[in-house]
Amino acid sequence: MATAIAEQKVLGAYVKEGETQFTTLTMTAGDPTNMNSVVMGSGRCLVIFQNADVANAEWVTVDASDDPFGRSTDINQQSLAAASWAAFVFEPRGWEQTLGGRDLLIDVESADVKIVAIPL
Repeated sequence: MATAIAEQKVLGAYVKEGETQFTTLTMTAGDPTNMNSVVMGSGRCLVIFQNADVANAEWVTVDASDDPFGRSTDINQQSLAAASWAAFVFEPRGWEQTLGGRDLLIDVESADVKIVAIPL
């Protein structure tokens, strides 16, 4: 079973003075053995990847399902340069698992790949 990564909601544009103005995000280490899953609760989800390995490139794979626009291919072992960041906005159509649900399934080369998911 894939290791779950919970979406982290970010504060909106209208926060009262004196209150916390920014959302502190927590990166989760990718699970290269069991994979990771993100349940896309709001329909769209910004996923940010960080390669915390400062010396080596690492890869990320995201499983896909067919979408109405004709795409049916996974993001397959997308390389992240050493110490780099990458982001992608996912929607359930085309990315949810073929058995239904809104699960985004992510595979990583090593735990050096950190992940955060933000609902949009």
